[in-house]
Order: sequence, then structure tokens, then C-alpha cells
Amino acid sequence: MDTQLWGNTYWPIGLTCASIAFLIPELYALATNSANTLSDYCWRELHVSRAFELSGHGVAWWCSFLAWLLFVVVITMHIWYRAA
Repeated sequence: MDTQLWGNTYWPIGLTCASIAFLIPELYALATNSANTLSDYCWRELHVSRAFELSGHGVAWWCSFLAWLLFVVVITMHIWYRAA
């Protein structure tokens, strides 16, 4: 098996499919009913409030925020700095 196959074939196809699988329902929800969007789900189910409000945040808020932050840091370091 060619070692460049993942980078040249599978990753572009996989990223395109994942983007389409997310963007089409999200854009449809934005156009028809904003209560069906991912952001509304986070606000409603995870009780994500505005970051600058002094109200206490729940465990789900902190877990989702830390997971997002970890992902951003790791993917940035890995792709642009080749460090992680």
C-alpha cells in the first residue's frame, strides 16, 4: 500500500464528507428553525451561557469548553508547528 494514500486520497475525501455531513443539516436548520442548530443544542442542553457572565458554569460547560480548547491547541500545534 502506498504510504501517501491517506494524505492524497482518504483525508481530503473524509474531511469533505464530514464537512458536508455537518454543514448541510446545520445550514438547513439555520434557514428553517434555529432551535435545531448545534449552537442552540449547546445553549439549551449543556447550559452554555455567555462567557462573560459571572453565573456559575456546570460540569458539561467546563467539559465541552476544555475539550474544544484541547482540540484547538493540539490540532494547531500538530498541523502548523509539527510539535504534537
